[in-house]
Amino acid sequence: MFRPAFRLAALLLVGCLVLGLGACRRAAVAPGDPVAAVQGLAEAVRDNDLVRYSQLSLPPALHRRLEERWKANLAVAPAPTEQQRKEYTRWMQRFTEAEAEAKLYRSLDPKLKKIEAEIGTQWPLMQTTAGLFIKGTIEANDRLSDSEKAHARALGDVFMAWLKPELLTDRALARRAIAVMAITARDLQLPTLEDSRRLEMLPAMEKAGLALKGLKEIGRIYGVDADAALAGVQARVTDVDGDIATMAVSYPLLGRQVEFELELLRRDGRWYRADAVRQAEAELAQPLSQAGP
Repeated sequence: MFRPAFRLAALLLVGCLVLGLGACRRAAVAPGDPVAAVQGLAEAVRDNDLVRYSQLSLPPALHRRLEERWKANLAVAPAPTEQQRKEYTRWMQRFTEAEAEAKLYRSLDPKLKKIEAEIGTQWPLMQTTAGLFIKGTIEANDRLSDSEKAHARALGDVFMAWLKPELLTDRALARRAIAVMAITARDLQLPTLEDSRRLEMLPAMEKAGLALKGLKEIGRIYGVDADAALAGVQARVTDVDGDIATMAVSYPLLGRQVEFELELLRRDGRWYRADAVRQAEAELAQPLSQAGP
């Protein structure tokens, strides 16, 4: 009973490959309701569709301008240095060569043994130090808005409260995680630094979606189900001031509730991430040589 649908899907896929992905990609349309806008963003991340996420984050005209700026930046970007090329190639080859999984694990095992020997009674201090480092890194990141920093801090608190030393040294989990890393690196099909740097905005986001999928799979290996958290996203409007809506957003993660505020901005009757709009407009206001993809 599923064969006709399968054949149709196969024909559509072949059509996309023949005509080019751009011909089969429809731009996502942001909702006219702020709660639906938040849910749409969460669903895009759950689907690993960062192209759709970007389209739901920005008004169409602004999104097109950002794509054009990305392409213009590629044209004037300086060529990578020989050292950068070698370093990128070295790391990519480590994850994509034959028997990469076994070689990577052999390299990792001595480090796990060292951590295992040292972690013992030092774990509470290490946990506190790591938490301070994470918070300091978040605060020092000037590309994050206040709401993004608050969300990142909340996530950091949840992970540091959940993390146990035995997870860091579990050999079986490490082997499975390494296998996912190797598969993801091969799926990216970016063997050289030039390959990665010539990607335009949407293809780069498609590759980033593959990386996100791999990251989620590693999370599940260690007991962190990001997709379940995204499926549990709840949002409500706490304030509307003209074309700005303040949203209270929450989702369950590792037995706790992550809560943060998110501002949405209304343009032409549809709601977009206010942070994304402001960051895009600020980038487009910069001279070409100062803004990069």
